[in-house]
Formats: sequence, C-alpha cells, structure tokens
Amino acid sequence: MALLLALALACDARRPDVVRITPKPQQPAEVNYTAFESPSLQFLPRQQEAPGWKLESDPSVVPKEHIVQYLGPEGPTFAAYQTLDDTVGKYSATDGSNGFATVEIFRFPDFVKAFGAYSLQKDGNLRFLDIPNEAFVKPHSVHIWRGPFYVRIIGEGAPDSVTKLATFVADKMPPAPGKPAIFTFLPDKMRVPNSERYSAEKGFGQTFLGNSFQAQFNDDNDIVDGLVIPAMSKQAAGQILAMYKNLYVRNGKLLDPIPNLGEDNFTAEDRYLGRVVAFRIDRFVVAFNGFKDRQHLIDLATQADQKILGTIRKELVQADNETDNSGKKQQELPAWAQRPRR
Repeated sequence: MALLLALALACDARRPDVVRITPKPQQPAEVNYTAFESPSLQFLPRQQEAPGWKLESDPSVVPKEHIVQYLGPEGPTFAAYQTLDDTVGKYSATDGSNGFATVEIFRFPDFVKAFGAYSLQKDGNLRFLDIPNEAFVKPHSVHIWRGPFYVRIIGEGAPDSVTKLATFVADKMPPAPGKPAIFTFLPDKMRVPNSERYSAEKGFGQTFLGNSFQAQFNDDNDIVDGLVIPAMSKQAAGQILAMYKNLYVRNGKLLDPIPNLGEDNFTAEDRYLGRVVAFRIDRFVVAFNGFKDRQHLIDLATQADQKILGTIRKELVQADNETDNSGKKQQELPAWAQRPRR
C-alpha cells in the first residue's frame, strides 16, 4: 500500500510536457499582375501579331514594389537599378516546333540605369546583333537596350525565331539616345567594341568604385580594364582615389606617380589586384587596371586625361569668353585649365 501511495504522489508531482504549436507561415497575398498598367505594354506583340508567335495569355506588369519578390535572387539587383516595372508576355511558336519565349521589358527612370542592368549580362558566350541601341544573343536568350528599357527574351524555337521576335519587339519601340556621353572620356583607340558597361554596384571588384562607367581595351593582346567615375564633387572624387590608393598600400606596392597626370594620381601593383594607374581630374576619377605592361596603362591614362582636360577647358574657357573681365576670370581658373599665354 505504501509503495502504491508513493507512486501516485510521484505521478501527481510530474508536470505535463508543454506542447508548443508552431504557427503556419503566413502565405503572401496573391497578386494579380495582369491588373497593372505600364507604358511598356504597347511594345508587347498581341495575339499573333509577331510572325511565328502567339501570345498565350494576358500580359503581366510587375510594379517596383513587387520586383524583389517576383524575380527572386536577381530581384535586389534590379531594385538597385531602380526598376520601375517589369512587363511580361509569354509566347508559344505557331510553326509546330514547340517553341516558347518569355518577353520581359524592364522600365527604368533613365537610360543610364537601363544600360547598367542590360550590361550586367554582357559576359560569357554572346554575339552582338544589329538592333539599336545595342543588343546581343546568348544561348537561349536575347538582350536589348533601348533608352530607358531593357528587353530580355528567354526561349527556344526554330533557328533565329527568338531573335526575330526580339527584332519585332524592338521595332515597336521609339528611338533613343546612344551610350552615355561620359564614355567619350575614355580612349577610343584600342577600345574593345561593345565592351562598355555601367555598374552601380562596383568597379574592379571594389564597391567604392561603384557608379562607374567601364570599358575594356586591347593593346597588343594585353587586356586592360578602364573606368571613369563622375563623383558628386572634387572632395568626393579625392576620397575615392584615396580609398583605392590605400587598398594597394595595404596589399601591394606603390610606384612613382606619373608627372602631369590629372590633379592627383598614383600607380601601384599587386600580385592579385594587378597593376593600376589612377588619377583624379576635377570631380572625375579615372583608373586603368591590367596584369602585363605598365606602360600600356600609362598610355591609356594619358589619353583619358587629355580628353577630359580638353572638354573641361573648353567649357571653362567658353564661360571665360562670355565675361567682360576675361583677365580676372582667367586667373580664377585652376592652372591645368588655363589657356596658354601668348
């Protein structure tokens, strides 16, 4: 009896296990993307308007507040370029080949950001097309940059059928300005055709070299990367150049600066970062990076310096000529921008 009483007391003293119920994750609300509007809708072929293709269903418009969710892993990148919306049409081939294509028209607030998002895809096996302003084809995809729009078409079909669909879409779009004018600051000579890019995120792998306009150069089979950054001010440009210089101070070796190159410059080399020649002139930072002949970098930097200097001097001297007190105005110009005295 005593044993039974002890067991009963022990059972009564044991607290019941707490059962924790995990709430079900809240499902995102269904979004009817066909209910949104965009100016890009006018560029999508309707029904069987595009030869050889048929629109399968009503087009969708993904507004900017849904871009990250809709695009998944690549969503943050498109958000960084301030994508306004993504207009999507899905097509099937009418020739019995089981071909398919998804046309996406990304719209941006300006043509520079559109060019940047487009140029992120300029790698790997690609072939450029004669579609303004610029376009290329990769395996299973066609990419077009036209003003504030980036068109991406992913699909498969009969030979050149997807490319023809891309041409049809581009023909419906209005003409637009060419590449950003700041590319004229970089040398034309030895520049690899269609190598221009704009990156809001980084340059030469460094985030502080973001917001940069980039191009590639081929000097006697020596591949050199170049960039120009239009900073907000001279002080901001100086800070960018200093950060880049400190990167080599920590990891590599500084070399002698180049006389009369910009208003400030440095040259350096590192086993992994390569060789670099970088300079600041006014609010612009320009840099060239390669792994072979340092003289090639110097030659390119000198050409860029002269192109920028000529542009700035022309603007300042024009302002000088518009004043009555030209002598005083001339004295106020920085030394590198003054006209040669006769």
